[in-house]
Amino acid sequence: MKTLLTKSKLYALILAFFLVVSTMPMTAQNVFADTTLGVDSDGYLLITSEDELVEHLMSANKAYKPELSKNFRLTKDLDLSKYTKLRNIGRSGNYESNPLFKGNFDGNGHTIRNANLNEGGIFSNIDTNASVRNLTIENASVSVKSTEYPGILASKNLGSIENCRVVNSNINSSQSGTGGFVGQNAGTISKSAVINTNVSAEKSMQVGGFAGFNGYAGKVGTIDQCFADANVSGKMNVGGFVGKAEKGTISNSYALGSIKANSNEKIGGFAGILASPSQLKNVYVSADVNANSGGAVVGWKGSSFSAPGEVVNGYYNSEKAKPATEMQEYSGITAKTAAEMSSPRFLGEIAGSTSGVWAQDASHNNGMPYLAAVPTPETAPVVPPKDPVKFVICNYNKDTNTFKKLKEFTVQPEKEDNVVLDLMKRARDENKFSFTSEESSWGEFVTSIDDIQAPKPDGWMFNVNDVQSPVGVSTASFDGGETILWFYGCDQNHYKAPPLAEIENPAEEFVEINSKEDLIKLSGTTDDQLLSKNYKLNKDIDLEGINFEPIGSLEHPFTGKFYGEKHTIKNLTIEKDKDAKGVGFFAAIKGSTVKDLSIENAKIKGGAVIGVLVGEAQVDASAGKNNLIAHCKVSGTVEAKGERVIKVADAGGLVGAAQEKTDPNTYDYATTTIFDAHADVKVTADTGANDKAISGHVGGLVGHNKGKIIDSTSKGDILGGNTTGGLVGYNDGSVRGSSATGNVKGAFNVGGFLGGSGPYSATKDSYSTGDVKPVEGSKAEFIGGFAGTVSGKVENCVSTGTVTPGWSWNGGFAGKIDGPITGPNAAVKDCYGNCNDFNNETLKAFGSYLPNPSDTALTEAADKMQVDKKTAEDLANDKFGANINHEETQSKLDIERVESKIVVPNPVLLDSEDVLSSSRASVDSLTKEQQKKLNKEKLEALEKAEKTLNKIKTEPTLDFLDSTSLNSGFNVEFDGGFGKVKFEEAKAEGLKLRVDSDYRYFADASGNLHPNAKVSINIDGVEKTLVYGTDYTSEEGSTIISFAPTFLKSLKPGSYVGRIQTNAGFAEFSLSVQSKRAVIAQTTGTGATSKAKLSRVNTGDSTNTMAFVIFPAATLAAIGIALGRRKFHK
Repeated sequence: MKTLLTKSKLYALILAFFLVVSTMPMTAQNVFADTTLGVDSDGYLLITSEDELVEHLMSANKAYKPELSKNFRLTKDLDLSKYTKLRNIGRSGNYESNPLFKGNFDGNGHTIRNANLNEGGIFSNIDTNASVRNLTIENASVSVKSTEYPGILASKNLGSIENCRVVNSNINSSQSGTGGFVGQNAGTISKSAVINTNVSAEKSMQVGGFAGFNGYAGKVGTIDQCFADANVSGKMNVGGFVGKAEKGTISNSYALGSIKANSNEKIGGFAGILASPSQLKNVYVSADVNANSGGAVVGWKGSSFSAPGEVVNGYYNSEKAKPATEMQEYSGITAKTAAEMSSPRFLGEIAGSTSGVWAQDASHNNGMPYLAAVPTPETAPVVPPKDPVKFVICNYNKDTNTFKKLKEFTVQPEKEDNVVLDLMKRARDENKFSFTSEESSWGEFVTSIDDIQAPKPDGWMFNVNDVQSPVGVSTASFDGGETILWFYGCDQNHYKAPPLAEIENPAEEFVEINSKEDLIKLSGTTDDQLLSKNYKLNKDIDLEGINFEPIGSLEHPFTGKFYGEKHTIKNLTIEKDKDAKGVGFFAAIKGSTVKDLSIENAKIKGGAVIGVLVGEAQVDASAGKNNLIAHCKVSGTVEAKGERVIKVADAGGLVGAAQEKTDPNTYDYATTTIFDAHADVKVTADTGANDKAISGHVGGLVGHNKGKIIDSTSKGDILGGNTTGGLVGYNDGSVRGSSATGNVKGAFNVGGFLGGSGPYSATKDSYSTGDVKPVEGSKAEFIGGFAGTVSGKVENCVSTGTVTPGWSWNGGFAGKIDGPITGPNAAVKDCYGNCNDFNNETLKAFGSYLPNPSDTALTEAADKMQVDKKTAEDLANDKFGANINHEETQSKLDIERVESKIVVPNPVLLDSEDVLSSSRASVDSLTKEQQKKLNKEKLEALEKAEKTLNKIKTEPTLDFLDSTSLNSGFNVEFDGGFGKVKFEEAKAEGLKLRVDSDYRYFADASGNLHPNAKVSINIDGVEKTLVYGTDYTSEEGSTIISFAPTFLKSLKPGSYVGRIQTNAGFAEFSLSVQSKRAVIAQTTGTGATSKAKLSRVNTGDSTNTMAFVIFPAATLAAIGIALGRRKFHK
């Protein structure tokens, strides 16, 4: 019993839980947003607003797989006019990668208005078991470039569509299978209509007022109780209702309006092509069919192997235009006059065996039968003409960066005018203005107005009531009464124009800067109110002696306008530490215009994100905040000591970093345009680290460019680490019509124009002339005359500077090219590089080039890029008017090469002779005029070294040091100097002389004598070189010379002069060898010492030998005999 009670309680709890849950509101959580959709009793998700429809089904930024299988129901009419980026519901392709719409959509009798769509209509693909019903699409504009089978309601229908309408809409397509309602029907459509709609696919086939195709590729299409009231144009196979009826049945339907084929053939009032097994049943046409050949109802059967389809109970209005030549006969077609078609009898004829399908009255369809389930709008009175449309034409002055109104006129629309292009043609016919246009895959675009050409990338743009048109001139519709502003669009105005009232009556307020004190008020400010104002500089200002602080910061950018009015700020000095980021006259700008300003002799020091004018040019895509820097000049120095992030300095002569961004929701973008800007700035980026590649994104004009650079130059020398270039360090944007002439040094990705470029970048019509060298002490890679590495597009560019190769990947034009150089997608086109390097060797055009003999196109393209210095300079002159004098540049290069070969040893030694001789030969290879231009210090150093060498070769430049202690016990004496030695014949036990020389190497420990080291002595007028190791030694490489006792004892009495030669020069010594008798005489007679001096004895003189040896010896012998006799007598 207890168990039964417990179970009862459990069941009661479960029942209570479900009762609570069942009373909770039913909602379905959207998997992509924080919003929820209510659910009705049928389980349909309720769409109650435009945002809900777009967020859940039509946002251009969402993935939809889970949503596309659900059921939806509208609860109100929706206006989509504010949405510019919409995605079709159920994109094309298979379900897994690009899902179809698989659910049910109930319009619930409501209308979706003002949808602007690209690549198809509201729905893209409607799957087999899906449905769309009870929906009206009104005032839609559809533009199609690449989507197959486009239609305004849907592109492809495999499911069912019922009780839907397309009203007052336009579709402009370049694809076959275009229809006013659907592009391709392989499902079922009933009780639906196209009303007062334009269907234009003038270059395409299979175009219909209601459907492009009915049935396709074996699939059957069924259409019943539908009509099309449309103006239809195509190339061929055009029908007022269907372009091609391929397989299936179209019944109880009719076509009104007009039909036109540009090929003037294969056109039908109802179907362009009717092929077996298709059938038309109970159909009629009351439309103008404008072509030479085709048919009033059906154009033809299609290809030669096709059989014609069947027409059962078909009619046409014989009073309407029809083709003169009928291409294909079809039975079952009857002509009727307008009066006959308006008679009650015709109602019975067209109804055939059906009942209740057709209706007829005077207030609908001009009295002709209409469909009871799909009544036409009541026949209205004559529509009054549309109001006149006003046109205003404005040009843009790139020098002043202002718009100028040229003319204004009005055009009265006629009934047949549907798009803006129609009005323009009418105005041209009325001689109100002139214009030219070209056709493209996107429709027509205007190339000139009143003979003012807009060469690409410039173009003529138009606003409608101050809103830029999202579609082209051949697609944009009008209602009458609009003001259409045509303006010259370009990078400088970001292809946008301000409201017409601002052009006609500029009302901007400017703060005037009239003194140094006025300007200093902005120094260091981060006040957003001050930073948002506009300023004009009314005079030149000298900031000598002032340490200026950047205007704004990275977090608080300058957002106003600064007009320099062609004035100059001199001696701008900004000194910040290595951690400072955002350094320049402006730390940062955002949505700003800075123009007509010069900054002269600037000294800018800081960490990173640094430039003379702007540290960082920021943008805001969502708010449309673009930057323009125009007609600005800067000179001076920039020193970057820090990093923004690892290995990135973002240092430039003008701007450190220039941004461009795209809004991820709207795809709108904002950019920085730098136009006619010039930097003569020495840019140095060096953190002081041992790794010379640390400082990256270093350029003569811009460090890191994501925006647009046009007609600008840089000519200062650049020293950086990685991605270092003469104009731009790293280019992620576009550059055209620009040049760089400064020399560039770096360690990785180094180029005379670009250090490196991103995969979506573009560089065009530009050149560089500066020399490119690796940083000393670096293992430099990717060194190129124009670019270190090219990853984007580079076209029509030339580099003439000379490359000094780095460790690897060296090229006359580029160190590396990421991408092909041949074919339609070539990364580099029509580019040339000077491939004569600094060592007078030939480089490849780009370092990454690997010759492939089997690829002749690659070989030819690489060979074409590879030119010599003169050819490169001639190309730069011819293409860009570079005005390069080859004789001058070659002479300068010759001088630089010679200077690199001038080597001055320190110290100058005897073995310096070859080096100095080579240096002198290099100098002598220049003309006298060139020699005058050599580096004066180098030349003077060479001359001084040559004199030193000559002196140490011809004069005794070395002395002797005190050697007394070294000679203890050797029986030698120093006579008036440490290089003057005397000793008794055969008595010297050794001799050591210490030479005063900075050069210590005489012989090494192994006894290897230096080539320029020797000891010699003059004997009998002949210089004798002593033998090392036998006659003398040195003490482990020193210049202490130890004479061997055997050598010393071999010397006969006399005076000798010797030389100790080292690599640093020589010292002269003298040896006085005294005979034994002379020594005795010195020690016994008065004044004997002075008489016994032998300094002038020459052992090779016989007369002296007699006088100084034989005579004294005879005298001594006589004395000895006399003494002996005296002793004997005693």
